[in-house]
Amino acid sequence: MLTLPELNSLHYGDNLHILRQWPANWVDIVYGDPPFNSKQQYNQLYALETEMANKGTRAASLKAFDDTWHWTADAQARVDELTGRVASPVHKAIGGLHQILGDCGMMAYVSYMAIRLIEIKRVLKPTGTFYLHCDATASHYLKIALDGVFGAENFRNEIVWHYHMGNAPRKDFRRKHDTIFRYSKTADYKSVDIRVPRRMDDSRYNKVDENGRRYHENGVGKRFYMDEGKIPDDVWSYCEDKKLTQLNSRAKERLGYATQKPLALLDRIIRASSNEGDIVLDPFCGCGTTVVAADTLNRKWLGIDINPSALDVIKTQRFPGRDIPTYGVPADLASAARLAGEHRRHFEIWAINLIPGLAPNERGGADGGIDGIGNTLETPDGGYAKIVLGQVKSGKFSLSHLRDFLHVVQRENAVMGIYLTLEDVTSSAARNEVARLGTVQIGHHVLPRVQLYSVESRFQGQLPRLPDMINPYTGKPLLRALPLTF
Repeated sequence: MLTLPELNSLHYGDNLHILRQWPANWVDIVYGDPPFNSKQQYNQLYALETEMANKGTRAASLKAFDDTWHWTADAQARVDELTGRVASPVHKAIGGLHQILGDCGMMAYVSYMAIRLIEIKRVLKPTGTFYLHCDATASHYLKIALDGVFGAENFRNEIVWHYHMGNAPRKDFRRKHDTIFRYSKTADYKSVDIRVPRRMDDSRYNKVDENGRRYHENGVGKRFYMDEGKIPDDVWSYCEDKKLTQLNSRAKERLGYATQKPLALLDRIIRASSNEGDIVLDPFCGCGTTVVAADTLNRKWLGIDINPSALDVIKTQRFPGRDIPTYGVPADLASAARLAGEHRRHFEIWAINLIPGLAPNERGGADGGIDGIGNTLETPDGGYAKIVLGQVKSGKFSLSHLRDFLHVVQRENAVMGIYLTLEDVTSSAARNEVARLGTVQIGHHVLPRVQLYSVESRFQGQLPRLPDMINPYTGKPLLRALPLTF
């Protein structure tokens, strides 16, 4: 049965699955800032011994964000589903793109987005508006998918977000903008009159009235005042509003996400297409800029993200002291076991984030025996690398698997390893294997080099013994006063 979610809440999991649990026609505005398929890696750097060997100064990357896509059986299934929707123009859009692109990463990405765009349109009210933030890598393909889902007649704007900073390639023009597509669900969409400041050097405003206000007159004598501002056009530029177009948001906003957008940008978008009390949805909410802007503007909001640590950042750093309802994150051992059985990879990501200072190894699958990794703040004694490795096992404990992990810790010269299981490991043979690696000294801490840890222990309020760590998402010392929560 489809049910309305609690408002002002966060939701963990795949937004496709979550959106499909919600009814139609109840959201006023959706803003989406999804992975761009830019094949960039937004990361903190660390060095694994096996990846440094014979590769000069090349460092491996801890992928806090890696939006590289590949053609898989899941991608084929998405394309098949989309092209099978013969009652919707989306089947022609996706079918045509598939003929052009073939079986490739870009097609996998576009199909991933298109099947979610269908659900986004479904939950929007008939008066609702959708904003999709993207860059030049895939914007032209996404525009075709958007036309197929929303209808070309419901395209409203292609907004150019012209920001201040940008890379400077040797042979090409400097890239200094993103694209924000604006679509309505129907022709009866909500649009709010918002104003932005005029440029102070606008020479048309060369008259001053008795109150000192600058103005100009049109051909029939109608006055237009400088201080009344103007309706924004579709180029949102640095010259117009510096707060809006800073690629790297003001320092007090920064939370370590390379693609984090300024609050001012979301403030304008939300004000332009909603009123107080309306519902704002961000299905790729990341570090929560959209939901914070919505909350500040007295809108109701919902955020979805597949990374549980992102939701924790929102709860602890965006809304400190507030009890923000969070759904989908395991709240007890039984629900953790259920997640492990239904979505093993999601369970691994969630479990690694239980350990302060570790972030998931986003490679998944062929991960070389490493599910999570982090950096110590201080250099350890004994010549060890400043890295802490984690491995997650959700099934029945296996001594051979533990021995494999101990080998990985030694292979990478890691100062510490955390072997994380669903339930406590009580095997004396396991404890003997771990004890064999002895202890390490990191600053003032003398700690076991490898520790057995469990989700069961975490729900009992216990944490592994850890040195001071670096926050893997910001590169700054970890604030231990902000532990991960459920």
